[in-house]
Amino acid sequence: MGDAGASALESAILSDAGLGSPELLAVLDHIAHPIFVKDRNFRWVLMNAAAEKLMGFPRVEMLGRTDHDYFPKDEADFFRSKDVETFRTGNTVVVEQEALTDAKGELHTLATTKTPLRDKTGAITHLVGIIHDVTALVRAEGALRVANEDLERRVAERTRALEAAQQDLVRKERLAVLGRLAGGVAHQIRNPLGAIRNAVSVMARHSDDPTHPSFREAIRILQDESIHANRIVTDLVSYARVRSPLPRPLSLPEMVRELVDGLGVPVHERGSHESTAETSGPLLVTGEPGHLVALVVDDVPDAYVDELQTYEALRNLLRNGIEAMPLGGTLHVTVDCPEAAFVRVVVEDEGEGIPESVRRRMFEPLVTTKPTGLGLGLVTAQSLVVSQGGRLEWHQHEGRGARFEVLLPLARARQVNVSARSA
Repeated sequence: MGDAGASALESAILSDAGLGSPELLAVLDHIAHPIFVKDRNFRWVLMNAAAEKLMGFPRVEMLGRTDHDYFPKDEADFFRSKDVETFRTGNTVVVEQEALTDAKGELHTLATTKTPLRDKTGAITHLVGIIHDVTALVRAEGALRVANEDLERRVAERTRALEAAQQDLVRKERLAVLGRLAGGVAHQIRNPLGAIRNAVSVMARHSDDPTHPSFREAIRILQDESIHANRIVTDLVSYARVRSPLPRPLSLPEMVRELVDGLGVPVHERGSHESTAETSGPLLVTGEPGHLVALVVDDVPDAYVDELQTYEALRNLLRNGIEAMPLGGTLHVTVDCPEAAFVRVVVEDEGEGIPESVRRRMFEPLVTTKPTGLGLGLVTAQSLVVSQGGRLEWHQHEGRGARFEVLLPLARARQVNVSARSA
């Protein structure tokens, strides 16, 4: 039986059901989505051309028959359960995904909506099913899921490889730094040890005369070189152990005054309004090139810092400034408050400045311009300042040496921030 026969059969069946209309059948055949109608015995009484093409069976054969005549039992049982639900509840039933095996044995994934049809009395006589073939979409989603899983696997593998490479790089870098550090420490520690050994030899030769000038000079060397060795060890420990800061309100002017007094050089303190004429240029102290600290202290609020860490950072900068002027000069130290949230300590020497060759690496460990330096003081000072929420900035002045600025947070600024967060 051809299309004409199928149309005649559909018309006859639908006419008996009160649904017959040639125009309706023509319209349905032009709709791209598969559409079917079933009676209360679950028999097909209508299907459009798209439904016939999807299922693959001639619709003239399928009319009057049920799902169980054409599809695997598990699929047919599932279709029947949804049909029963539609007739029983009288509500539209939406099936988001269901499987259908067509006449060629190919599996389709369908999204189906089933709606009850009522006669003039309100009784449910049929159901209408509208099908969306989502097979391609499901396959695409499956392919995308597989691709995502593969991508995630590859990313995970790559991440593990990068982590392993990074760990290996860090280990090698640590070993390299340890090697350079060990070499630097060994070189620096041998100098005081050699001087101490020579001094002991001198003392041994003159042990019977402790008043001998060489004996007294040997004692002085022992004292100086033991201090030198202890400084090397202290710098190394300070670099290796930067603990978490324990901040509290602290007066930086008092700390700076204590530090410059401990340098063992003359100090000239003045107010910011006084002339700088008295503190410019190198001084002669007892006929030898000497140093002077020109200290300018403004009336500044307390800083909120760790006292020991701040002391160590500023001590390193002050010591570096003095050592940068071996022929003598003035170390200009200023304490002021140029920014609303920070107290600033400026340390500016009159030495030759930082050589161009080391400027880019000056905050790296073991980088130094001193013949007897270990290269840990500046990098340690930076770590101690930054760990407290501060900044260590550096400037080079032509013909005037180097200028370091330490900016540390104000206690007042912290109280304002805490109050704002609490509000």
